[in-house]
Amino acid sequence: MSTPVRTPVAAAQVLLAGLIDYAGLFPPASLEMTPCVSKYAHYLGSPERWALGRFVLPVARLDEFLNAQENAATDPWKLSGIVSANIIDDLAAVDEFNRKSPGAVIDTVELRVGDAEEIELAALHLPAGTTAFFEIAPEGAAELLTVVRRVKGYAKLRTGGVVENAFPAIERIEEFLSACAQLDVAFKATAGLHHPLRCVRPLTYEVNAQEGMMHGFLNLFTAAAIVWESAHAGHAIRRGAVATCLADEERTNWHFDENGLTWTGDDEPLRISIEGLRSMRSEFALSFGSCSFEEPLTELRELDLL
Repeated sequence: MSTPVRTPVAAAQVLLAGLIDYAGLFPPASLEMTPCVSKYAHYLGSPERWALGRFVLPVARLDEFLNAQENAATDPWKLSGIVSANIIDDLAAVDEFNRKSPGAVIDTVELRVGDAEEIELAALHLPAGTTAFFEIAPEGAAELLTVVRRVKGYAKLRTGGVVENAFPAIERIEEFLSACAQLDVAFKATAGLHHPLRCVRPLTYEVNAQEGMMHGFLNLFTAAAIVWESAHAGHAIRRGAVATCLADEERTNWHFDENGLTWTGDDEPLRISIEGLRSMRSEFALSFGSCSFEEPLTELRELDLL
């Protein structure tokens, strides 16, 4: 990444710190393991390291990862392992990996679940020192979120994909954020969040790829901050403002400074202090997975937000 890097204002740095989990193995990038590992190693040594989160990979590819990482690691890497339908076997593999692999540690796992039994099964077999993110459908999420909370897990929201119908409606995202805040369940997001602001873009990197409306990560994490502050202040969540924020495509409505973030896209401007942003990021909206680390940061610079 050769573009000169300037220091972001304090509020932007708090909002974006460690935000992007690198998932280059997954569509639409779909890189092979070796170049993907090499990219992550490069990002760890770059000036943008402060925005970088975990390396995301399927548990089934841990051996392949070890072969690729052999000459790339300095400090131990933090990994997030994607667990397949073989929950017990995959979690046993995570436990073995963490006991034997000095160059990396899987401290979070992610798994798609459809019912309470799968959540409880994973919680029962989760290795010590590892946190689970349970991917649940936004529709009717509240019921499963109560189980996630009971087992001390986190939630995961799928916000897109490589086809248009993979992107949930704004109303579903708003309901998910509100349910998580009310139940005090932290979450991460994944897929389709390459761009800071909501926009129509190609859904893959192929020539003449289909275009579709994609959610923005700045929209999502600003909306999460609105929800979080309301819930923790004991105020009713302004659901209309949250939905408006998720739909906002205007760069001029975001204002970062040394003391916080102001979003002016609603009838009443909303101010989130830097302490509120820090609390929200550490306790509620934790990260998002992206198959590109460079694209989100490049677009933030183009929008003069970095």
